[in-house]
Amino acid sequence: MRLTSRDFFASSDQAIAVEPRNPQDEFPLHDHDFDEIVIVMSGNGWHILNDASHYITCGEIFYIDAKDHHQFCQVSDLKLTNILYRFDRLSIANPSILPLLGGGEAQPDRLRHWQISEDVLARVQPLVAALETESTRPDALSQTLSEALFVQLLILLARNRFPVLGGELHRGAKLGHVLSWLRHRCTEPVDFDDVARSLGCSTRSLNRQFREVIGASPNQYLGCLRLNRAMNALRSSDRSICEVAFDSGYNDSNYFSFCFSRTTGMSPREYRRSAGGLRSVAA
Repeated sequence: MRLTSRDFFASSDQAIAVEPRNPQDEFPLHDHDFDEIVIVMSGNGWHILNDASHYITCGEIFYIDAKDHHQFCQVSDLKLTNILYRFDRLSIANPSILPLLGGGEAQPDRLRHWQISEDVLARVQPLVAALETESTRPDALSQTLSEALFVQLLILLARNRFPVLGGELHRGAKLGHVLSWLRHRCTEPVDFDDVARSLGCSTRSLNRQFREVIGASPNQYLGCLRLNRAMNALRSSDRSICEVAFDSGYNDSNYFSFCFSRTTGMSPREYRRSAGGLRSVAA
């Protein structure tokens, strides 16, 4: 499926459009003739980007190029804000803003997916609201202001992305820090009592925060991260099922196969053989 600019931009000259998805339902594999920034506001689901699976939750940012293909499936109360833009229509387009667009097209190792914390997400929301208002107005001043707001948003996101986290969580960490930390440490044993202490709350409160914001328990989230890693390994390597299980944080390959089948509807071996991978689950 191909989405075209004429369905989302009011005129051929419009450079930016805002598409809130509240909620984002399952959406089949597609590409588009414009670029896009996807901001995950709440909920959870699976985002398949160029055949790589990502289990997504609040505060995650994706930079999608027109040449990419992606889809959303197995979603649960997923809410997104999509910022659509056409770089060649931006009057302020120049190399200085390329690094703000996920690292810039010129950088082969550009960072196109990262996390922001909940306080930054709260700062993003009024900026997006103003951008949505101005981008729908046809006058030249509104279009200029919408571009200025767009660059302000890019700077806010770039300045507040998390580095790859290592070591222990520091006391006073926010939920967004915890999500990012878990993504990078999901193959290791995790003590959620320690995680709760890093947030300065009880384990019960941590469970409540996860369910309110993400729609899943901490253990469910961790399990999806491990499955996420396993799916990508099955698609991109020829390692044995047992090796993939252990490398993904499972101590028992049989239990891994049970969890995998329960989530995807197919065994790890069937998943590896399938050309569509997780796409088949959404069908």
